Amino acid sequence: NNGHPASGVVALFQDISRLKQADEIRRDFVANVSHELRTPLSIFRGNLETLLEINDLDQAEVRHIYRVMKRHSDRLNLLVDDLLSLARLEAKETSLELSWVKLPEFLNRVTRDWAKRFVQKKLQVEVKLPPELPSICVDEMRLEEIVHNLLDNAVKYSRAGGRIMIGVLARDSEIVLSVADEGVGIPAEDLPRIFERFYRADRARSRELGGTGLGLSIVKHIAQLHRGRVEAESVIDQGTTISVILPAEGSSVTQS
Repeated sequence: NNGHPASGVVALFQDISRLKQADEIRRDFVANVSHELRTPLSIFRGNLETLLEINDLDQAEVRHIYRVMKRHSDRLNLLVDDLLSLARLEAKETSLELSWVKLPEFLNRVTRDWAKRFVQKKLQVEVKLPPELPSICVDEMRLEEIVHNLLDNAVKYSRAGGRIMIGVLARDSEIVLSVADEGVGIPAEDLPRIFERFYRADRARSRELGGTGLGLSIVKHIAQLHRGRVEAESVIDQGTTISVILPAEGSSVTQS
């Protein structure tokens, strides 16, 4: 300027790696949701076309088609419910309604809800609690959601006649709630990713068993809302243990 040569250069750099990562996550999420919706919708369409185009179907075949459509309708409903729940958790729009929960009574009630599923698969269920266990200050409904998701996975991937172990451990300033099964196990290379949305170690088997691929991600987010964390251990053909570690600050000891 004013005939004087430039004496310096100003360079501006912006780190866009986080923006790119967020965009990749968004694209992956849209692709996964689209894929999960496409399968049941395609089955709906195929069965509806059969009902509309073939007039001489016998009643047994019609009932079979209705049962298939009902099963995939239930799957769609579960997927939408899980997506809405996860969206609220990730957006931090969920407020916790904290109360003191006595874990022995809580686990006894929740496992009773699963009695029919346990019997159907001939599963033995063991609940192991220490003689003295602190009450824990949590959102009871969200804690129930955690346990239901963990039991759902354990039942689905357990072999008929196997065992499921539910354990609680008071450790330092933490409460460790774990659900272990003796199922098919998870490969070591897949274990770090099982809490990601839609991640499945065995996609075909998961869809066959009716999973949405969102349950463990929901568990992780609920634990984090409580300032907790999740851990997983697994051995192929021996089983998997999922643990939820929650803070126990201010807990009051109650007799079980």
